[in-house]
Amino acid sequence: MTDLEHDLDLAPDLDQNLDDGLTIDDSWTEVCPVERLPIDRGVAAIVGGEQVAVFRLAAIEPGDGHAPPSEELAAVSHVDPVTGSPVIARGLVGSVGAPPLVIPTVASPLHKQRYNLRSGVCLDDSTLALQVFQVTVADGIVFVRQRPRRN
Repeated sequence: MTDLEHDLDLAPDLDQNLDDGLTIDDSWTEVCPVERLPIDRGVAAIVGGEQVAVFRLAAIEPGDGHAPPSEELAAVSHVDPVTGSPVIARGLVGSVGAPPLVIPTVASPLHKQRYNLRSGVCLDDSTLALQVFQVTVADGIVFVRQRPRRN
């Protein structure tokens, strides 16, 4: 079986119900199997015609003592708001704060502005922000939700 055949074989049916109450429908775009996302690195994807940076973040908060800490996924605009260049997926992943208030961040590779990966807000200039996209995993496949179209 080729990698492509393997990937297609892993693809879930559309309209699949997820444990978190979400339903995968045509508003979601399949990105890749979660194991193909490198930890603490970004990948670029096209979602609904927009360039999106998808991140798989290492567990940064301790577990509850019974379960290990879990990884987190984040999806934000791939376009740097300062330069208009599609580079955010190549940014440096980090965090600010201390448990239990750890905030995952990405720094633009061009001018090093740091963005909160949960809210999109720039930590260095509150007038800047990245668009945040909803992201989930179904049957090991990462999906990102398209933004609603504006008329």
